[in-house]
Amino acid sequence: IDHRLYTTFYDALWHIMSPLYRSCSTPLSSSSQQQASKSVSEPEQTNEGDRCHVTLSKSSFTCKQGRGRPTAASHQAPRLSAAGWQTEQQPDALPEPLPGFCPARTPGVQVFWLSDEPSPSELFKTFFDEKSVRIICKNTNKQAKKNIDKGKKFKWRDISHIDFFKFVGLLFYMAVLKLPQVQQYWRQSSFFSVLSPALVMSRNTFQVISWNLHMSNPDEDTENDKKKGTPEYDPLHRLRPLYDHLRNACKAFYHPRQNVSIDERMVTTKAKIGMRQCIKNKPNKYGLKLFVMVDSSNGYTSDFSVYTGRYHNSSGHGLAFDTVIGLMNQKYLGSGYHLYCDNYYTSPKLFMELCSLKVHACGTYRDNRRESRTKKKDSRGTIRWMRNGPLLFVKWMDTTQVSMCSTIHTVYSGEIAKRHVKGKDGQWKIQNIPMPTPVAEYNKYMGGVDLSDQLIQYFSVHHKTMRWYRLLFQHFIDIAAANSYILHKELNTPSKYAEKSKKATDGRLSCVHCKKKTAWKCRNCGVSLCVILDRNCFADWHDAGPSA
Repeated sequence: IDHRLYTTFYDALWHIMSPLYRSCSTPLSSSSQQQASKSVSEPEQTNEGDRCHVTLSKSSFTCKQGRGRPTAASHQAPRLSAAGWQTEQQPDALPEPLPGFCPARTPGVQVFWLSDEPSPSELFKTFFDEKSVRIICKNTNKQAKKNIDKGKKFKWRDISHIDFFKFVGLLFYMAVLKLPQVQQYWRQSSFFSVLSPALVMSRNTFQVISWNLHMSNPDEDTENDKKKGTPEYDPLHRLRPLYDHLRNACKAFYHPRQNVSIDERMVTTKAKIGMRQCIKNKPNKYGLKLFVMVDSSNGYTSDFSVYTGRYHNSSGHGLAFDTVIGLMNQKYLGSGYHLYCDNYYTSPKLFMELCSLKVHACGTYRDNRRESRTKKKDSRGTIRWMRNGPLLFVKWMDTTQVSMCSTIHTVYSGEIAKRHVKGKDGQWKIQNIPMPTPVAEYNKYMGGVDLSDQLIQYFSVHHKTMRWYRLLFQHFIDIAAANSYILHKELNTPSKYAEKSKKATDGRLSCVHCKKKTAWKCRNCGVSLCVILDRNCFADWHDAGPSA
């Protein structure tokens, strides 16, 4: 085919198709409509206010060599037109008001049957109650008998729930006082020997409990293993009794406040098992992966699920979609919640589904489209945004581009970010740049899982073990301990802080010399004056005289 004929055909098709793409885009302003009406062969002239806009070009279509026929570069939906992206100077508003916060229960601690000031051990035993502990002891005794019948040599005495709590107590002791080897906690011939473990339990008893610890019925394990490779197989069967109980306990004893976050958590292990995952941006890259939902205000683990490898989802929308919908249980939580998540979970389909459940969300998202990226010449603080119904897409230029999607916020309400910038004179100075509201709120509430991980890592009972389910048993103890600490803090700290705050501030007046608040007053003069280490207004005011 002659090259000129091909070019004519291609241009004709472009002029036919371009109005269809313009009709699918957001309506343009009058000035933008005039620019869009120009010939597509002319370069678009944009002013400074329109620097965030993009236009369609002929590069949106390609032609396969040999066929002489234009085809779409991809089978995806057409790219956004220039009118989609706007700046922070243009007003933004939610299409409809957000639903009111209607939790299923009053947010906060839900352990009303305990005493007014429960001890930390009482709170911990709400997660490991006597019924669940007796099941663990029963199955551990069966597992020990099974190992003895196989010919393994060790002395065994059936354990009770008291022995179990002694065992857990020693795990906490080892988490606080760390020694290189477990045997060193019972060493008696050294100047650095510790006495407490030997008073609680012998070394051999502790070790054989560790070797035989089992949560499920060993006989049922054998039946479940025969189903491997079929839909009836349960990969978490050896963990199931404690796993289900702890999830229900986490949801029963505390109801989260309005802002929650969902993220992954890694339980470190290098064991070669099918469930082991690798997440590069985590401090612990290799391990067993959990999906965790926490209260953003305090890091309480409200719910979690263990990733078991290949996932057969029922919705067809992917693992991240089903995980979030499963954790955001409306019957348990209620409505009006605000969810924060990272780009692994964020998708328009998920956020719209959450909106239908009266749950709104905010999160980062991945965007690799060139026409919607900020330019390198754009200065820090450049904001672009586009709204599609309840979905708000925001791009903010900081050190790098930050992309956010939200159904909670408007684009900008005056937030400022402080950045250290090196000036032309070589001096560093603080520069205030505008920050989109979704970015500011995301930074405020997304750290809930990180806070929970931080609390767990302080005194984790994790140590090497030969079985993956015993590793998760240790992590479940960590979850129960961190949640117990948060419950204890919620029950006791607020009232004490309120009392201290009232005693410290009640009756304070302004100092007549420095105008700051003070609790001191001159007995002779009757005026308020500061008498503190770095500011002695009492002496300065009397030396200068009242007239000063």
